[in-house]
Amino acid sequence: MSLDFSDKMAKSKNIKKLPKDIKKIGLRLRAIRKNLGYGNSDEFANKYELDRAQYGKYETGSQDFRMSSLIKILDSIGYRLSDFFNEDYDNIEI
Repeated sequence: MSLDFSDKMAKSKNIKKLPKDIKKIGLRLRAIRKNLGYGNSDEFANKYELDRAQYGKYETGSQDFRMSSLIKILDSIGYRLSDFFNEDYDNIEI
């Protein structure tokens, strides 16, 4: 049995649906990058030797990622998890 186009689209949307906290993490990463004086994610990723395309997806909240990836990014800029998940994070509205 094959799926019709609408079934395939529905299945595709379910796969890409990520928890809203993924978007919040991305917005928090973007705010930190901007506070550090980096105008775009490519410049930031190059400076800290991160994959540019992947990091851009993290910031937009369009890509799920492992906790180890977040820790690597935070370590590279001298942030602890407690610095990241603070009241600034809590105040992000989606």
